[in-house]
Amino acid sequence: MHDARQQIEEQAAEWLLRLHEGELSEAQRLAFECWKQQGPHYAAAAARMEEVITRMQALRGKKAPARAALNAAFAQQKSHRRKRAVRALLLACSLAVPAAALLISPYPQQWMADVRNGPGQWQTLQLADGSTLTLNGISAANLHFDSRQRRIDLLQGEILVEVAHDSTRPFIVQTAQGTLRALGTRFVVKREGDVTVLSMLQSRVAAQSANAQQTLEVDAGSRALVSTHGVQLAGSIDPASINEAWRRHQLVVENRPLPDVLDEIARHRSGRVQFDRTALQSLRVSAVIPLDDSDHALQLLAQTLPIKVRSFTPWLILVDPDDSANK
Repeated sequence: MHDARQQIEEQAAEWLLRLHEGELSEAQRLAFECWKQQGPHYAAAAARMEEVITRMQALRGKKAPARAALNAAFAQQKSHRRKRAVRALLLACSLAVPAAALLISPYPQQWMADVRNGPGQWQTLQLADGSTLTLNGISAANLHFDSRQRRIDLLQGEILVEVAHDSTRPFIVQTAQGTLRALGTRFVVKREGDVTVLSMLQSRVAAQSANAQQTLEVDAGSRALVSTHGVQLAGSIDPASINEAWRRHQLVVENRPLPDVLDEIARHRSGRVQFDRTALQSLRVSAVIPLDDSDHALQLLAQTLPIKVRSFTPWLILVDPDDSANK
């Protein structure tokens, strides 16, 4: 059993080295996905290798044993036989993970969040002050409620907040991009890459950029984009439509790029939705999409857009342009 697991680990290291060298064709990438689906040990081994490579790349230049392991693994990858590179990477895994724990969190912050949500899940919580917090899809947040503060740190995903009145403690939603101070009762906050999207459903929120150089009050019916360096309005919204979408677990989009819609669908399903952002960027979507059934959502898109949706396993969906389609 030990030899079998060691062989799986070596195969995972081999795949990951080839992926990071950029040698794999699309067919080979599909073969890699099929390899991962052979069993839980295969997928777990690949995930561990990918995590370690990512973490070691981040540790380049830092004073730690991991740096030596990283340099050894990647130097041998370039200058010696691949078999030795695989062994070096396996050694780097054993050295880099403990060292990284001293420099950066060994696990994604989301894994240790106070509240977290999985793909396809919707969760509503009653907070200590009587406020209501709803999470959808893959989301995570930390809660800080005491005699002086009411703060939610949104780490990932999207939340709907309904704030209970408390004149002595401000209600704050914090992200890496800025601070949202509730002046009213109901709003949606979403993390999208390096931007925080605020959708104001009722009353107002004071949105401040992380560098504290800009603060903007956002009224009901407005959407704002918060970045590290600024806050800007991004058009109007229909609060009733958004409330209904949350109630029905739907995504309502109007003239949005297809890759943005696919990102949202992916957040609500297990596995991977793979696509070329550049190739699909010109396609726009205006639709009401069911988030409780991501397979049906993808079928709806394929019926109205010139795309092909191919399912290789329940965990791998490929979306490509369909140049032959006449829609």
